[in-house]
Amino acid sequence: MSAIQWIVFAFILQVVHFLGTWKLYKVAGEAPWKAIVPIYNVIILLKIINRPKWWVFLLFLPVINLMIFMVLWVDTVKYFGK
Repeated sequence: MSAIQWIVFAFILQVVHFLGTWKLYKVAGEAPWKAIVPIYNVIILLKIINRPKWWVFLLFLPVINLMIFMVLWVDTVKYFGK
């Protein structure tokens, strides 16, 4: 794939992520526009699932971020009763 194709692919992934997060924030009672701001959307998600805000820094650590993402996904699912 060329560089342009990778950029288009990354943009499509960001749009899909944004649309899913938009709906999630709307259901949680947060302002949906917060889903588009890159780091701020994680801070809002942590607020929704009652986790400390300093966890944002853990998402920047290479191996730890994989474990933190799993915890965030499970907590998000539990928050919405699934």
